[in-house]
This record gives sequence, C-alpha cells and structure tokens, in this order.
Amino acid sequence: MVSYDAECPFCRGVADWAADRDNLGRLVFFPIQNQELLRMAPELGGLPLHEAVHCLDTSTRDVFRAGEAWLQMVRRLPSMWWCRPLAAPGLRSIAVAEYGRRSRAGCRGRREWR
Repeated sequence: MVSYDAECPFCRGVADWAADRDNLGRLVFFPIQNQELLRMAPELGGLPLHEAVHCLDTSTRDVFRAGEAWLQMVRRLPSMWWCRPLAAPGLRSIAVAEYGRRSRAGCRGRREWR
C-alpha cells in the first residue's frame, strides 16, 4: 500500500510513475487525503505523511518512507527488475539519498517527479 500527498506534484508524480509500471496490480495507492487510509492502515497514524511517500507492506505491516518506500515499490514491479540492485548494501544509501535530494527540491519547489 502506497500513501502519498495528492496535493504535492512530486509525491503525486512518484505515485503516478509507480502506477504506470504496475501492470500486475501489485500496489494499492491511497492519497493521504482519503479518509479511509488510517482505517485501512492504522500503522500510518501519527506519522508525518505529508512529508514523504510511505509504503506499507501488507504482509508484515512494516512501514517504509521516502527512498526506502521507493525501493519497496521497485521491488514489487516486474518491469523495474533492473533497479533492484539499488537495494543492495552500499548502493541502497545512494538510492535513498538521491530520492531525498529529488524530493526536497520537488516538494519545496513543487516540481514534478519526472
């Protein structure tokens, strides 16, 4: 389950990017503005959801945010197999940092993801 701020162009862009690549329907998207979100995912309660995209693994109920959430989405998208090595030790921190750099510029400047 992916939660994102539908009013932020960057966050919406991340969700749209993942949805465009999710041809098997493995991800479920919930904007944080949806009243059902916390009922479906109480683990997200109290988190600063407006600051970053969050991903909830519905099998383990683990919550991931920002770059870690992006890596979780990539892991579930067959068409993104070539990005999976970014989750390896060493590369993971680079991928998370790059996501953070893009999100800070995108959210502050309201710039699109792409």
